[in-house]
Order: sequence, then structure tokens, then C-alpha cells
Amino acid sequence: MEDKIIVYKTYENPIEANIIMTRLKDAGFDCFLSGENTAGLRPLLDSSISGIQLHVFENEVGAIDQLLAEDVDL
Repeated sequence: MEDKIIVYKTYENPIEANIIMTRLKDAGFDCFLSGENTAGLRPLLDSSISGIQLHVFENEVGAIDQLLAEDVDL
């Protein structure tokens, strides 16, 4: 069975996106960001176009939700 990569969340703030990505990687999740350059160049566009997207494996979403729910600082 192939693991499907999905967009978990779209962020407008690159710092927040990187903090969440780092937290997930520290917990052992494979993930990556896309759209960082576009977000910086075109900040006035709709976030679905210019936002920074956090990509994760679909089968890990439940565990990621649980981890982030426990992090009150995020």
C-alpha cells in the first residue's frame, strides 16, 4: 500500500509553519513545506494560493492531531 502525501494545513506565517514542521520532525514524522517563496513574494493573495503548505502522510494525521493538541504553546 502506498502512503499518500496530503496538505495537512496552510499557514500564512512562515515562522509558525516552520515551528510546526520542526515539532513534527522532532517527534519522528516525515513532513515538508511548500509555497514558502510564493508566500513571501505575494503576501496579499488568498492563502490557498500564497500560503505555506505543510505536507504529511495521510495515515499519520490522527497521531499528528493528537501531538499538536497536547502542545498548548502551538
